[in-house]
Amino acid sequence: MLIVDESVPLTKKNIEVILNYLPYFEDTTQKFFDIIMPKRDSGNIVEYIYVSYSPKFMEFYRALHDQGFVTNFNWLDSTLSDDLSEYYDLLENADIKTLRRIITMIVRHDKHNEGFFADVIESGLLLAILNRLKTLNNEEIE
Repeated sequence: MLIVDESVPLTKKNIEVILNYLPYFEDTTQKFFDIIMPKRDSGNIVEYIYVSYSPKFMEFYRALHDQGFVTNFNWLDSTLSDDLSEYYDLLENADIKTLRRIITMIVRHDKHNEGFFADVIESGLLLAILNRLKTLNNEEIE
């Protein structure tokens, strides 16, 4: 998947492609993911617990990469942890660069912590990120 340099600016079109998913994440009747429980054979675990995301979410996930929201930002230098409240704290005054960094940290963290993105969705953080992006996009127009 595409990872762009953090210095590459986003276009209005990049932002609008991502904002097109806002109604999907606002719809509380959607099933964004399933948690697949471990499989056992003779008492031994043969397949560990994992998260299976919906096709629409996977489309969104690819769009984050394709539209330049996942950057080469060194997320490992970040002090953020599994505590989602830290991400909310960053959102309050986040600009586009900060939003891209938050999204990059979430994507990267999920690769090392199965289901982290599911927690981000379930907690409402993803919706808050998209709403902040919408606010910034609207401010840009004014």
